Amino acid sequence: MSFLKKPKKHVLVVDDESMIIEMTREFLEEEGFRVSGAGNTMDAEKIMEQDHVDAVLLDIRLPNEDGLTFLQRIKAAHPQIHVVMLTGSGYEENLMQTALHYGASGYVSKDTDLENVIVAVKRALKA
Repeated sequence: MSFLKKPKKHVLVVDDESMIIEMTREFLEEEGFRVSGAGNTMDAEKIMEQDHVDAVLLDIRLPNEDGLTFLQRIKAAHPQIHVVMLTGSGYEENLMQTALHYGASGYVSKDTDLENVIVAVKRALKA
């Protein structure tokens, strides 16, 4: 008897720092996720148009578009996608509240242990 394998959840990491994408990809893949990376919002949009994405880890500061603006566009076009905001600037209460207001499922600092990023993604996908 064969059982259908449950498809891996697909996480898209959007960050202009390729090192962040690769480190996050490695950790998330070890946890059983399928991971794509994009260095800007244009590439991220192409991935979301061409493939099913369950969650997005989104840098709040991107060169071509503000992460909060892109968050709003993601939620308008793909309300089912869970978005966790990433910031290199640590915990900023006002920024976090704005992101949550715009529909983010969570918020985590890049300065934190990658285990916290994984926890944030898992938490968002269970919501």
